[in-house]
Amino acid sequence: MKKITIPKPSFDSEIVKIILQLEKLRHQKLQGKLPPHIFFQLKEIFQLLETLGSARIEGNRTTLAEYIDDLISGERKDEQRLEIENLEKAIDFIEKNTDQNTKINRAYISELHKIVTKGLSLPPAGEGSRTPGELRKINVEIKKSKHRPPEFVILPEYFKEFVDFINQDYEEQWQLLMIAIAHHRFAYIHPFDNGNGRMGRLLNYALLIKMGFNVGGKIINPSVVFYTDRDRYYKMLSIADTLKDVDVLAWSEYFLVGLLNEMQKIASLLDVDYVKNNILKHTIKSALADKHITEKEFKVLNLVINRENMQIKAEELSEIGIKSSVTKSRIIAKLKEKKMVMPIKKKGRIYTISFVGNVLLRNVIRTLDKQGFIADFLNKN
Repeated sequence: MKKITIPKPSFDSEIVKIILQLEKLRHQKLQGKLPPHIFFQLKEIFQLLETLGSARIEGNRTTLAEYIDDLISGERKDEQRLEIENLEKAIDFIEKNTDQNTKINRAYISELHKIVTKGLSLPPAGEGSRTPGELRKINVEIKKSKHRPPEFVILPEYFKEFVDFINQDYEEQWQLLMIAIAHHRFAYIHPFDNGNGRMGRLLNYALLIKMGFNVGGKIINPSVVFYTDRDRYYKMLSIADTLKDVDVLAWSEYFLVGLLNEMQKIASLLDVDYVKNNILKHTIKSALADKHITEKEFKVLNLVINRENMQIKAEELSEIGIKSSVTKSRIIAKLKEKKMVMPIKKKGRIYTISFVGNVLLRNVIRTLDKQGFIADFLNKN
């Protein structure tokens, strides 16, 4: 068994330049931050997309359109949707149980695996596990790879070394390389009978949180690095299977370039003017064109977006020519019913735009796609 180590790239290499750029984002205090009630909705959309992407890498055939319809209706129709729902719960587990002091130990990883595979049929019909949370007791093969993971009888030794590797105290300049290498090595040892791909990508997320990589106070899941080109993802993993330093660094560079691209995109979503003018205004214009909202509702939502803090009270609708108190209350009530506005505080009377749990989600997704934020799910079956 070759010990897991971090190769030392040359100082003038491309990967060092990438790491330096990522380190700037780790510590950069970004200006023009969005109000939290808007940023968290955008964050939720990205995590929903990344969850779908992670499932699709494993062969899940749910399309983006189907997924959005499910989210709007609140319905889950089949096992493929349950697989995605499990991934959403796994992300929630990570966010609630991970900080810079967390030990991502065997118990943590075991619990994550139980969440990921819960209620799913066993292979080949489904993506479940015969032994949820337990190391595999069979030998396995990896699709699209010539590599054969270690036999199950020696697996505990490999897994212990992996857990030790990710929990060492690393100096900052080595932390990103550790995360990249950890993703490959988890796939290399394939510790579970099923769900290893999903688990590896979730552990990326956990490790980035542990290492303090935050954009605007919340990390963005890096799964998009992989699902934009699944064939290249598998190819780069296979290259690193030699465990030679040069090949491990090639994988790491691929991983970190993708992560840098995504973090730079997300950084722009913290700018209030950008989000207002390039995302939200386009969203409600397309919603009006699609007849998802009326002219009056468009004017109300536009008023919300144009506010500095993106909040309004019902009485402020007089600014757009609505004088009657009854009419103001009726319009707000209708938008609440359609889940397009929500109170800032529970049962409060100050409202903001809501665009996740309603038909506006379709328009936001379309706008984000046009702005280059989303991998091309729209035409994939």
